[in-house]
Amino acid sequence: MQQTFYNQPVVNWAQQTLAEPVEIKLQFASRRARLIVYALVLSVPFLIIAALIFLKLSGGTDAKWWGIFLCGGVMILPAIVIILLGSLTRQKLVKALDAAGVKSSLGKRFLWENLYYVDHVSKITRFGGVTRKTEDNQLELVFADGKAIIPPLIYDRERIWSLINSAPAQVKFDGEIRTAQPQNPAGSANFDAIARAMGEMKAQRDQNK
Repeated sequence: MQQTFYNQPVVNWAQQTLAEPVEIKLQFASRRARLIVYALVLSVPFLIIAALIFLKLSGGTDAKWWGIFLCGGVMILPAIVIILLGSLTRQKLVKALDAAGVKSSLGKRFLWENLYYVDHVSKITRFGGVTRKTEDNQLELVFADGKAIIPPLIYDRERIWSLINSAPAQVKFDGEIRTAQPQNPAGSANFDAIARAMGEMKAQRDQNK
């Protein structure tokens, strides 16, 4: 019989830490702003179609009506794909954290007991032949039944990041577990300083002989 995954440490942490729900507020993400963006995306193909129809009615082009509408459909298709991808991405965005789990923007629930790990995802941009990497750009909470994303452009970002980092869950960076750092990284430096001081004392004794 297959054992069901259950993350008891995170469940206990959430009950103690998230007794009061924490809302994740996106920046520049109001409904009016989204409608403006969608309108801008769709405006270009519609303006081209309107121009072609005007030319057809005024006799400025011999294009067939079916050709005009076929061309319009081809141009509108990428805009619709962009809007659909944006909507699908919003489904994974975290809206609130509470003692039971995570609530996405469109109401889907992820329970803390099903949390596998937290992934700190970097953002890589390329411009003018230069590649730039922004580490820890967004957080991805990976559950047994899906993924919830906390994007970078949110209000009170530092507090949210600190809150998630305090959870007793496995942490990854871009999908990989980083090698643990030495427990006392200053130990070797202290040893070198002591050895150097002892060497200086020995050299001074040799000079005094």
